[in-house]
Amino acid sequence: MKYPLYLSFVLLALLSSCEDPVDLGIPLVDPKLVIISNFSDLDTLEVVISKSQNAFEDGPTEYVSNAKVDIFQGNTYLETLKFVDINDAIFPSYYVSDFLVPEIGKTYTIEVSAPGFETVKAVNTIPGPATLDSTTLNLELDIVQQDLTFNQVNFTVSLKLKDPPGIENYYHLSFYQEGFDYKIDINGDTIREAFFSLPLAVEELGGDVPLVPYIDRRGVLLKDSDMTGSTLELLTFEGNFLFRRNDQLLGDFIIELRTVSEEYYLYHTSLARQYQSSLDPFSDPVILFNNIENGCGIFAGFISRFYLLDSGQ
Repeated sequence: MKYPLYLSFVLLALLSSCEDPVDLGIPLVDPKLVIISNFSDLDTLEVVISKSQNAFEDGPTEYVSNAKVDIFQGNTYLETLKFVDINDAIFPSYYVSDFLVPEIGKTYTIEVSAPGFETVKAVNTIPGPATLDSTTLNLELDIVQQDLTFNQVNFTVSLKLKDPPGIENYYHLSFYQEGFDYKIDINGDTIREAFFSLPLAVEELGGDVPLVPYIDRRGVLLKDSDMTGSTLELLTFEGNFLFRRNDQLLGDFIIELRTVSEEYYLYHTSLARQYQSSLDPFSDPVILFNNIENGCGIFAGFISRFYLLDSGQ
């Protein structure tokens, strides 16, 4: 996690003599532990731990492999997570539980210590699930030939949230298209091979609900206080994607509805807005939401419900 450099500091450095050292008067901040864990009831608890960077550091993220990561339910100690070394340039190493699959409504606490860092702590829970009104789900597809290799699928999908009353709820909607690589064998039979799933970019069509587009518009974040009624108004989205018509088949179109904690919503909303501001050099800096005491990052729960719609292929 990097701290923003303001334009005045850059101008000061440019106007100063290149022969003399420039003291900008900005104190260096001791590095902090950065905790990233979005947990659900679908899998065992996993945590990625790295160290924060100062504004003048411009290297790759440095992951922490010698941390002690303790998990509690309330005040009851549950487990110390074990370290898994991935040794991969793309995917980070992480800490994982041997047995703990978080449960809905239970409060979990994480405490992380490592040599040279302050001990950090965070508390969160998985909220109760919301659902979509299955009677209102509708998918329309229009498949057109794009070129000699690809077809383009233009889609429109509509849905209604069934929002549990009495509490403020937060949501993360994502859309996916399943697909399969295939070949025709010597008997003329279609053989499905590798499976893939495309996260889809979407635009809302003419709605009045304030939605936060996620990174690259791949889904949206919303909260029920911005909407009305226990069964909320119809939301309609559109988008498109490409697939190779000669060796790929479409599977199901999938809607994922995550009911998320407030901390999850605030973190991912700020993350999406920070990404958007990075595309505009004149935009104001966005500070990432943080619920890690003495550190940085997010420890937050969510629960998913999946809805499969037939793509007609």
